[in-house]
Amino acid sequence: MKNKIKYITPFLLLILIGCSKNNSNPINGGETTAPKIVSLTAEKTQIIYGGQDPAIITCNATGGNLNYVWQVDLGDIIPMNTDHSKVSFNGAACCVGDKIITCTVSNDKGTDTKNIVITILEEIKQPEILLLESDKTQINSSTNESANLVCNAIGGNLKYTWEADCGNLVLNPADSSKASYTAGTGCLGVKTIKCTVSNNKGTDFKTVQITVLNN
Repeated sequence: MKNKIKYITPFLLLILIGCSKNNSNPINGGETTAPKIVSLTAEKTQIIYGGQDPAIITCNATGGNLNYVWQVDLGDIIPMNTDHSKVSFNGAACCVGDKIITCTVSNDKGTDTKNIVITILEEIKQPEILLLESDKTQINSSTNESANLVCNAIGGNLKYTWEADCGNLVLNPADSSKASYTAGTGCLGVKTIKCTVSNNKGTDFKTVQITVLNN
């Protein structure tokens, strides 16, 4: 009976040691370290909106036992592998512009975070002005009253050009589809404001009229 116990005990000890070693890091086979993102890269940084032109993004990180979390304010992030270190990103027409995509990796030793910017572009088409409108049809020249104008257009990658047959136009520095119009006493009467939009596919324009008074 004693001989049997001497044989079994080392065998059980070997199994227990083996299990303890594997459980310390079942994925990497060793102890974890603080996470570090080595690189966050995309196959392309500009995409056309819609699901047919995704950006494939890969997060290369070290540390072991890593959990990957992805975030973006607008757009769809879809995992492409089991640990979510590789994803695809696309967005709808509402998501046009620069999008900051954040990848956070974590384990029991800490976290690390990196960002990458993907630009969602409109599909370039023939420009079309849907509406050119002013918040006023009459302005008073003696009080330097202004009219605010908006040129609502589609087509993608648009350039806006404004003209007035008399008076002053000031473009919105953050959005050139908007402008304000003022006129002095030398511009009395009905005045025509023109908005032209253009891209590499062509141009379109519309006009609106504002009456300048001297009350």
